[in-house]
Amino acid sequence: MDMSAFLPNKKTNSSNNGLRLVPFTEQHFSILADWFFNEKEIVQWGGTTLSYPLDEAQFSAMLIETKTTPPNRLCWMLEDNAGELCGHCQLAFDWRNGTAIIGRVVISPKRQGSGLATPMVRKVLEKAFSYADIERTELNVYAWNKKAIKTYTRVGFIVEGIRRSSARVGNERWDTAIMSVLRDEWVKYSVEPIDGL
Repeated sequence: MDMSAFLPNKKTNSSNNGLRLVPFTEQHFSILADWFFNEKEIVQWGGTTLSYPLDEAQFSAMLIETKTTPPNRLCWMLEDNAGELCGHCQLAFDWRNGTAIIGRVVISPKRQGSGLATPMVRKVLEKAFSYADIERTELNVYAWNKKAIKTYTRVGFIVEGIRRSSARVGNERWDTAIMSVLRDEWVKYSVEPIDGL
């Protein structure tokens, strides 16, 4: 198998607003865990397979997926120009189908509402489409999370549909919106100015 298709293209630009993605490591476990205060927040962030409180075993399982060739998952912390860690995001891969899946997106509680989510997601999209074999990037977001849906729409995602009553959280049932952006759509959005950038 020719592995060159799995190597990222070096043309990506990830220097806007002094923000940068740094690889997620063991030293970040406690920082990220401290951003969540209950089971509902964990499910909103990471889905129903994770549990509160987040622990080393759950984080280590995520990192194991980063060590394959090609990687099954990439994980980052978002760092601002002062060196403060202010966000986290992950990218999973379905190499057979040329699909990347953005997930586990969060901005630290004290920085939420400060406009960091849009540039972070944009940086992760740059990473996804830097791989020549990735044609589609998708994500799942709970349908009630209108703020997140607005952020994803701002960088080019469209809502493809809703999986109704797809997640059980305590006594509640949540619908899941399925969103995606294709490579040619991303190219269009990546050359147009985006509000706040």
